[in-house]
Amino acid sequence: MKRSDAVKLRTAIETAAVSLDDKVASTAAALFPRLRGDGALIPAGTRINWRGTVKRAAADLWDTAENDPDRAADLWEDIEYRDGYRIIPDVITAAGAFALGECGWRGDVLWRSAMAANVYTPEQYPAGWEMMQT
Repeated sequence: MKRSDAVKLRTAIETAAVSLDDKVASTAAALFPRLRGDGALIPAGTRINWRGTVKRAAADLWDTAENDPDRAADLWEDIEYRDGYRIIPDVITAAGAFALGECGWRGDVLWRSAMAANVYTPEQYPAGWEMMQT
């Protein structure tokens, strides 16, 4: 494949990736562009591949080393999914409750909800969760 064809293909992939929801996007970080450090404008809401995870720009920012997710964490948001599963937050509202059998990440451990309408973290109510993977 010629370099010009590869560049066109990569551009098409990145354009198509914009339409993915966060759940699907979390399974395919490689589809998203990486920071280049070229000073270009990154509009708020833009998702990037940061070390194999998807990050979202929380505000308009410039693509500089000072604005990367490690040095300017407040300019970036984690998406609420990892590998297609929701991340279990510290506070789970009724609207965000986990369904019976629904899996979620808490740190580096994948858990499965052992109850319907689960609003507890594994630490708050261990009987409400089954450890799937460490």
